[in-house]
Amino acid sequence: MGYTNVFCFKGGIPEWRAFNYPMTVKEDYTAIKINKLSPKQVYALLQSDPTIYVLDVRPIDCSRENIFITGAKICPMVYLDEWYHNIPKDAEIVVTDWTNKKAILAAKFLSSKGYHVLCVLKGGIVRWRDERLPVEHVDNSITHDPSLCAD
Repeated sequence: MGYTNVFCFKGGIPEWRAFNYPMTVKEDYTAIKINKLSPKQVYALLQSDPTIYVLDVRPIDCSRENIFITGAKICPMVYLDEWYHNIPKDAEIVVTDWTNKKAILAAKFLSSKGYHVLCVLKGGIVRWRDERLPVEHVDNSITHDPSLCAD
């Protein structure tokens, strides 16, 4: 059962675009503008308003360090479409991931669903960590649980 004729484009979307291959992008996503703030700017924002909802969209089973911004909610990008309704509708959201590769897409998705996304974290958790801002360690054995992104 399942797919038997699957291919992978090694360079991903950036290489696909470099070759000028055709690509369909939802017009409404391209129109959504997302602010990008530095770790220090986001830290100051969180200090001034601790109710801000930090959403980390990294895969929970990633092999990288299991560090997160203190208090961040975890919702792997692959499950965001199923789990986003667990995020409080009135939340002001900061979205992050490991290096800011998926955060912008997640932020645009949430914005398109009517959520108020304040910004994405420029440079992701890597830059946050490198700037020695507070992190917490999360048990890497946590599995896919939609309650992780609930407030």
